[in-house]
Amino acid sequence: MNTPEIEVEYLNDIQAARMLGLAVQTLRNYRCRRTGPPYVKVGRSVRYCRSTLSSYMKNHMIDPEEVN
Repeated sequence: MNTPEIEVEYLNDIQAARMLGLAVQTLRNYRCRRTGPPYVKVGRSVRYCRSTLSSYMKNHMIDPEEVN
């Protein structure tokens, strides 16, 4: 039985920074410090999974009504 492949979209650091509203250098600093969103590195290329970035943003969401 063949299972359908789920297409995953990967973004370079410029596209990922734009999606997160960060400077590219900030993402590079995160990688150097081993913080920030997860990424994939193949050779010298760094890629971020779009759905992982969305999850990262949701996990860092702050609800002002819950903060006290």
